[in-house]
Amino acid sequence: MLSCSDTVKEDYHYVRLDQAVCSFYSNDNQPLEIQVKASPSSWKAVTDASWLEAVRNEDGTILTITAADNESESERTATISVTAGDASQQITVTQLGFNESMPRYRKLPNYVMGAAMSPNGRFVGGFTETLVVEDDSYIFHPTIIDLYTGEETVCMDVPQSMMALYQTMVVSDAGYVFITDGQHGVQYAFGRDGDYFEVEGLPGFRSKPEVQGTSSEGNYWVGFATHEDGMYHPLVWIDGQPRELQFPDKAYRGQEFSIGIMARGVSADGSVIYGTTWESKDVGMVYWTDINAKPEYVGKDIHTYEDVTITDANGETYVTTIASGMIAFAELTNISPSGTWIAGKYRKEYVNADQTGVLADTYPAFYNTETEKTTIVDDYGVATGVHVTDDGIAFIGLGTLGVTDGVVHDLNTDTPLGSTSEWILENYGILTPAGYIQYLAPDKRSMIGSYAMSTGMGVSFCSWYIAPPLD
Repeated sequence: MLSCSDTVKEDYHYVRLDQAVCSFYSNDNQPLEIQVKASPSSWKAVTDASWLEAVRNEDGTILTITAADNESESERTATISVTAGDASQQITVTQLGFNESMPRYRKLPNYVMGAAMSPNGRFVGGFTETLVVEDDSYIFHPTIIDLYTGEETVCMDVPQSMMALYQTMVVSDAGYVFITDGQHGVQYAFGRDGDYFEVEGLPGFRSKPEVQGTSSEGNYWVGFATHEDGMYHPLVWIDGQPRELQFPDKAYRGQEFSIGIMARGVSADGSVIYGTTWESKDVGMVYWTDINAKPEYVGKDIHTYEDVTITDANGETYVTTIASGMIAFAELTNISPSGTWIAGKYRKEYVNADQTGVLADTYPAFYNTETEKTTIVDDYGVATGVHVTDDGIAFIGLGTLGVTDGVVHDLNTDTPLGSTSEWILENYGILTPAGYIQYLAPDKRSMIGSYAMSTGMGVSFCSWYIAPPLD
């Protein structure tokens, strides 16, 4: 008989997996990581198929699964057995057969700061980098993918001493990717034939311009530069020739402008340009339907501002201006192909109950430039309108900064259409991980989006795309 002072040590054997069923496409798959908790910690994994590789990491917390390309049209299935002592768990892995008529889903985890899609949905572009260990510098590789043929072209190899490439802004339908040099304040456009050019601006500006968007035919580019007056001025290029766009009479809160406006995007048909003001915390949205006229505020039907009195912690009163309306930050894909809809956020400011401060509620919002009416979508809490189609299908990113997931909403019927993954599965037959849609091509055959990827430095936001079947 055991006394109270006696102890019994039991050795529990177990295997716990965060995923026991997974699937792969027929080809071009990224490795899949599965988290493993096991006792004893010296677990092992064995696969019953030669096309499937399962590798345990050094500290025994991750199992990485890699599938070879499936060249046959038949779906195939395999099992991975994860064993720790007397405990065992199985992972069932399915891989689709090759199907030329299926749309293709691809991730771009190696593209620095993400990628961009051309207005017609044919090209995706960005850049990768290679570290030169000898001098701790980089070689940058501007790259363009032709989604119709699957051809991936490295435009050129650029040493850091020549250009310090920082962020991809836009890709044109002519197959040029516009990338900003963050060190020298210059933007370059790289072509698939190995040519490149520097984006030139106007006299009277203290900075070189940045192109933020192009129309489908490429006859319109839009962007901004810093003027000699110290403010950002919105620009439009017509057949390569830059000119200034006008300001509205007043800034977002009814004040005079002091920092300026940036043109952010243009509809694929070139008919509507939108931009953002940049006055302290204000990022109000404006839009131009006539490049020779002053812009109007996006969501002008709900744009208001008023002076209110606030009492601070010392009992002193002061007057401040609160404003409500549509806002956006540096998003470049907020407009539908014909310019019918513009996506953004509705920020409503109000004084708190004891009159000591200002609060704000923010919801996705979508402005119709034809009816001049705004639709506010408050079904999803704090979120942002990322993109919208001409027929009113809205793509919404959940959260504010660091958006990692999204939903789809029909503005015509005010109907939720499910998560991004659910909507893509229903409409394209592709099973995708979490993420959100940034742009859908006018013919709806191509789209680009973003997803979050865990790295040794934390979380990185990477691009993905869906492309039509290969020609």
